[in-house]
Formats: sequence, C-alpha cells, structure tokens
Amino acid sequence: MRVTAIDFETANNAPASVCSVGISTFEEGCAEQVFYSLIKPERNVRKFNYWNIRVHGIRPMDVADAPDFRAVYREMVPFFKDSLVCAHNASFDMSCLKAACHNCSLPVPNVRWFDTLAISRIMFPGLEHHRLDDMCRCLNVELEHHNAASDAYGCLMIVVQTMNLTGIYDIETLLKEMRVPIRTL
Repeated sequence: MRVTAIDFETANNAPASVCSVGISTFEEGCAEQVFYSLIKPERNVRKFNYWNIRVHGIRPMDVADAPDFRAVYREMVPFFKDSLVCAHNASFDMSCLKAACHNCSLPVPNVRWFDTLAISRIMFPGLEHHRLDDMCRCLNVELEHHNAASDAYGCLMIVVQTMNLTGIYDIETLLKEMRVPIRTL
C-alpha cells in the first residue's frame, strides 16, 4: 500500500488559510517528493499573520499569482486514492484539509490517516522533543523546516526509517504492532 505524506502551511491561525502544500509518497520501496504548490488563500481567510510569515516565509506577494485551493485540490486528491496518508502532528494538517474543503464547498476526501508524531514518540522515547525538525535531525534527514515539500518528505522519512529499524515493511502491520491508530477524515 502506498503511504502519502502531506504538509500544509497557513497564512494565519485559520485552518482554511492554506498557503502551501507538499506531498511525498512511498510505494514499492521508492520515496519521492511528488507535489508542491503555493496556494492563494480564499478571500475570507487571505490575511497573512506576521507570525506565520516568520515561520514559513511565505508572503502575500508570493501567492498573488498562485492557484486557489480549488485548483490545487484537483491535483492533490488523486494522491489519496489507494493510499494511507500521514502527517507529523497530523490533526493540524487534517484540520487544514477539511477546513479548506468546507470553505470552498468541496467534498472532504475520504482519507485514512495516521500521525508520525505518535510513531516518533514510540520509536524514540528517550528524545526530549519529537518535533519534525528534531526527528529529522535524529534520523539524519535533510530538512528545510516549514517548507511544505521538505516537511512532507521529512515526515515520510520517519515512516521509512521506522520500517527499516523494525523490519516491518507493510504499513498497516507496522501501525498495528505499534498501536498507532488509523483514523478517517
């Protein structure tokens, strides 16, 4: 089964204010970054917060000519088919996906998902922090933190490295063994 990692960045505190998305996949032993896009937030959530800009560096002028969420949605949804989706601190990214869909009157995709933060805490209980940048540093995975493409790939590498460390390469078996729940959006 394919594993698809996703990461969103937002313009402000509203989950629907997605301003970039990155997607990486792992299938048949091959991990790759497959999709990245800036997103022009919808008018009702378009205001960029200073703190969000400080985190990810995306400014209003960067997304002025970017596609809106409806256009990006059409490109993202095929990656969810026949896939188990993951994110690091996944409740945030899943809430962004759901909120952006609702905000644009789009159907929320039927996504089965799990959280790599849970895997990190189980696999590396001795680490002080399990943030994505901490995990990537621990696993020697190069990361440009808060770049959605890099974050999605870093998240996926937590899954791949966990498979390598445990010797369990079927994702559903791995999650069952680790008692990491698979949720539905």
